[in-house]
Amino acid sequence: MRILLLILTIFIIFSGCIEENNLTQSNESAYQRPGNTTPENLSSTTLSSDEDIPEIEVTSFSSIYMHDNSENVLSYLFSWDNVPGNESKKLSDYLKNDLKIDWVSNAQIIKTNDNNTIRVFTPNNSLELKLADDKNTVLITPNHIQLKVKEENGKLCIYRAKEYGGADPEENKLGYNFNERYYAAYGLSIKNNGSKNLDFKLNELHIRDGDQIFNTINMDPYGFYVRSKLEVLSTLEKENKIENTTLSPGQTINGSVVFQVNSLYNESFLLMYNETPISSASFEKSIKALKTAERYNYSVVFGIPPYFNGDFEAFEPNLRVYPFIYPNWVNRSVFEFFNKVDSDSVLMSSPNDMNFTRIVYALKVVPEKNITMLSGKTRINVVDDAGEELINTSDSYGDDKIAILRNKTYELYSGESIDIPQTNLSNVTIIQTSFERYGNMDVGIICFNNQDIIMDDSQKINIAISNNLGVHFP
Repeated sequence: MRILLLILTIFIIFSGCIEENNLTQSNESAYQRPGNTTPENLSSTTLSSDEDIPEIEVTSFSSIYMHDNSENVLSYLFSWDNVPGNESKKLSDYLKNDLKIDWVSNAQIIKTNDNNTIRVFTPNNSLELKLADDKNTVLITPNHIQLKVKEENGKLCIYRAKEYGGADPEENKLGYNFNERYYAAYGLSIKNNGSKNLDFKLNELHIRDGDQIFNTINMDPYGFYVRSKLEVLSTLEKENKIENTTLSPGQTINGSVVFQVNSLYNESFLLMYNETPISSASFEKSIKALKTAERYNYSVVFGIPPYFNGDFEAFEPNLRVYPFIYPNWVNRSVFEFFNKVDSDSVLMSSPNDMNFTRIVYALKVVPEKNITMLSGKTRINVVDDAGEELINTSDSYGDDKIAILRNKTYELYSGESIDIPQTNLSNVTIIQTSFERYGNMDVGIICFNNQDIIMDDSQKINIAISNNLGVHFP
């Protein structure tokens, strides 16, 4: 009897083990995916799905503000519907006379079957005019010039917008409304880490700021050619403009992209490619450096107060001598003062004799650079460890002021003859500030300021360079 009970007990225990084992196997099978799911294969699947996403690194960042009180006057160029046709010559004249494209004299002009692109070409040269999907603008590539479109009598008429020029009365249309524009420009290094060709699409890049999305713009928003004295803008104008391209495996391209946004730099700006955020520790570091540079009192390094009131320097602007007030150096508070006081002068002016104001405030930050400031007696030249030129004051104007931190004290250099010893610095951040004040406030006023700040990893200013010019005219 005891033997029988023992056999039954062993049978029950053994059956329970088999049932538990079957249940475990059943549960494991329920969570398994078809095929081999080893970590190596999972990694390979992820890599394959990411081959359409390039590696993107932010190498620099610029934030730009502009305002003026001009109202653009549209100048008729040609009818889209009559090119090719009886207005082809008007298009050719515009390209040749206004854009200085000489080869168009012997070019052919055709239009695509979908009526969206006009192509102008010779055996050696070509350009395209592309009609936007909303039919409000036309973009000329590769010149990056945008034209306006107006529908008149059932036809698409193409116009160019004339900005305030100061000479032609028909272009000098002023108003009390201020045309404010904000731009963000990113310097990018884009690499294809995949094993096959990758099509980089510019329209996949955008900035997300909360619920708002800002797309890239292909036009030149800066007016580089009339503002070439502003270091930040002239540098951006020279940079390669990133466009749609195909990257072969391992290929890298470098250049810049521009977005029209609704404020100066913002920590909430999130650069994205398609739905993939482009996170960057160096970008966060750049924003902190910009904030430090904008708040800084540069009287400490340059030894002069911020304002030049008529005939004397002062820490506070003297409105009794307005508009004869000029900045010795620029930070955010100095910019905001001129932005407000010049705008107020427009609002108080007569409609029959309206004042004009234009303010440009541009910032650029380049993080994590090893640099060498080369010795020289008439200019400042700063290069990185790859030999790329980052700062060159040879084309500067006005007065140069240079401050170099040595033994916890700033050594000052100024004047036309500047003998500065060679200086090497590692892992620094360069912040460039350009400021333009131009207008007609009873008298003509124009001033330019360019500043280069070289900051170490602890956000201490090691080198500061300032160049400024302020004049007035009848």
